[in-house]
Amino acid sequence: MPRWVLIIYAALGGVLWMMPLFDILHAPSSALVATVAFFVAGMASIYAFQSPDPPRFWRALGTHEAMLGVPLALLTVSMLWAPNCDYWRGLLFYLLFPGITVVFAVALAYAITGTSWSYPKSTLAAIGGLVIVLGPLYDLGLHPQLYTYNHVFGGVLGPLYDEELAVRTGLFTFRGLTLLWAVGLFLVGTLLRIRARTGSFTGTSRGWYSSAGAGLIALCIGLSYAFAPSLGINTTSNQIQQALGGHHATEHFDIYYDPDDLSSEEVERLANKHEYRYAGLQERAQMDGPERVASYLYPDPNTKGALTGSRHTSLAPVWLPDPQIHMLRENVSRSFAHELAHVFSRDIGLPLINASWAVGLVEGWAVALEPPDGRPSSHEQVAVSVWSQDAPIGEELSDEVAARLSPWGFWTGRGAVSYTMLGSFVRYLLDTYGAGPLKEVYARANFEEVYGRPIEALADEWQQEIMSLPHVDRSSEDLVARRFTRPSLFEVDCPFYIPPHRRALREGREAANAGDTLQAYEQFERALTEQPHYAAAHNELAKLRLADGAADAVVEQLDTLDTDVRTPALNLRLGDAHALEGNLEQAREAYETARRDRPHYDHGGRAQLGLRLLIRDRPEVLRILVSAAPASEQANQLADQAGEQDPASPAVQAWAALRHMEAQEWTAAGARWNQFMAASEAASAEFSSVRRQEVRRAAHIWHAEAALHAGTYDQAYAAAQSAVEQFRAVGADNAAARARDLLGRIEWSSARAGSEVE
Repeated sequence: MPRWVLIIYAALGGVLWMMPLFDILHAPSSALVATVAFFVAGMASIYAFQSPDPPRFWRALGTHEAMLGVPLALLTVSMLWAPNCDYWRGLLFYLLFPGITVVFAVALAYAITGTSWSYPKSTLAAIGGLVIVLGPLYDLGLHPQLYTYNHVFGGVLGPLYDEELAVRTGLFTFRGLTLLWAVGLFLVGTLLRIRARTGSFTGTSRGWYSSAGAGLIALCIGLSYAFAPSLGINTTSNQIQQALGGHHATEHFDIYYDPDDLSSEEVERLANKHEYRYAGLQERAQMDGPERVASYLYPDPNTKGALTGSRHTSLAPVWLPDPQIHMLRENVSRSFAHELAHVFSRDIGLPLINASWAVGLVEGWAVALEPPDGRPSSHEQVAVSVWSQDAPIGEELSDEVAARLSPWGFWTGRGAVSYTMLGSFVRYLLDTYGAGPLKEVYARANFEEVYGRPIEALADEWQQEIMSLPHVDRSSEDLVARRFTRPSLFEVDCPFYIPPHRRALREGREAANAGDTLQAYEQFERALTEQPHYAAAHNELAKLRLADGAADAVVEQLDTLDTDVRTPALNLRLGDAHALEGNLEQAREAYETARRDRPHYDHGGRAQLGLRLLIRDRPEVLRILVSAAPASEQANQLADQAGEQDPASPAVQAWAALRHMEAQEWTAAGARWNQFMAASEAASAEFSSVRRQEVRRAAHIWHAEAALHAGTYDQAYAAAQSAVEQFRAVGADNAAARARDLLGRIEWSSARAGSEVE
């Protein structure tokens, strides 16, 4: 064994120590070790097999496998300063990636040295390079997937943004295929050596057996590639479409979904939203969109991870021939417009990849074109971050923008910071200079050529613009504190690791959704055993107990928690429990605390807490709301509780309307909102005028949404217009912008239906 092999492996371990994310034993470091090990083991094996006294194949293989212990030991030592909570799974990746790659490399060297080729090392290097490059190009360039398996580096299991890797069965199948290649190459090397001695491949019985074995291996390899999608090695669009099962076509979209997850009414509503966002992007970006876009809506992370390799990350693979979007169904409202903006950018990107080399422009473009969501704008968030000494954005924004344009600068930084900053910058360019120059600069980021000034000068202009905003939403500071201080994948301890308490929470939620409350109780309690102050598990457990009528247990569970542990959701549960126990003052305090801790931009959440206050002395109403009955049944039960002379009647009507909306009973919901609006001024005296108006502003939005889906566009338009005016009157400009977006959707939907709103 040459000394340089040991030196390279030791140096590799030292380099990995200095690289965040790669300094622990896991999939990324295993892939990098496998890549180096292929060339090290392959070159050293060629040297050994060509020596005057060549070793036996198995001895060479055993030696190189043993040498993998050097980087393994160094990645184990790194646990002293780089915590690795997932060490044993990391060891599995190490066995699957470098462990199997070394078998492949030594077998390839054995086969090459059986020939009379003049440049065996160059041949091995060329083969390795082609496998490294061509494999991902085939997998990612021709398939709607974010994973790729490789005979050299082992595999990339999914996108960086997924906090949990999707370990699919295809990984094990593919590494088994790598071993098949290794066995086949070993047999080829054996046959070449037999021919060199005897002049014939089948000159000996060993030659006959080796020939038969090589033929069988070749057949198995061929069948594996032929049935790659079925084996989980690749995923095709047709395979995803068949797995989801549902299809709905619109003017510009083919929507693929799971019929067990979405009703036909829900699909129609989502289809309407798809087309509205399409029309809005055409107008905002001043460009035509693709003729057709495939929109894949996955019912849950497990299904999405199994099919695409990405459990949570929404994606629009613009490099594929057909425009398409992949996202969880629950993320449509949050992600669809962003991903559709990526689809629109295909025509202005670089050839082949249909995107910009500057990742910051790619994501900044999509963020800038997102519709308002009611939260503080990207301009406000960046401005507040610069003002705050604790936030991660420095005062020289030109340097920050330039650094985050490149892939490395963008992905290694904190995601929320990179997305928001570049989104704000691109939005400034769009608003100030129009869509034309932005589309021209998109592909190559050649700012000086297009805008006539370098990016630093443009960033200075942008900084002056956002630092002179006339006013900033008071929620901005809290939002920035939550989003911008969240560490990136390169900063966290134990990346890709989901601790036991979070796994238990996930399993408990799945059990609760399936109706298995016994299993749900067990999992939530297990989560709290692992992490006693885990707020999300406390919330789910309290919700189950309230549904079972155990309000006293909820009071005992939550009343002793530290106040800094109690989230708004927990204070809501505690308020419900106190109200059901008849402790009205404690209930009021809990509801008020929950409302105080809700972000100011969460007008709907704050309004619902106001409605809760109004019914805290109505346990019969509250029992309906916390029950496990279906939303439609709750709505009907609540309607029966709303007496005309009852001071709490408006609040009960509002809750009935919200439950009708949850059940997608839009006409009934609209009728309830009409009743609420007519009676809400008669709310109880202790419910202040300010609080009443807060509820009414949110109710206008809810009413507009219900009326829109019910097809009563005049009512929807009037409600949305009232919301715009009322939000603007109190200075809630971002909420008003969101209401204006809803207003535009109502007008658009009405026009498509052949009617005009008045």
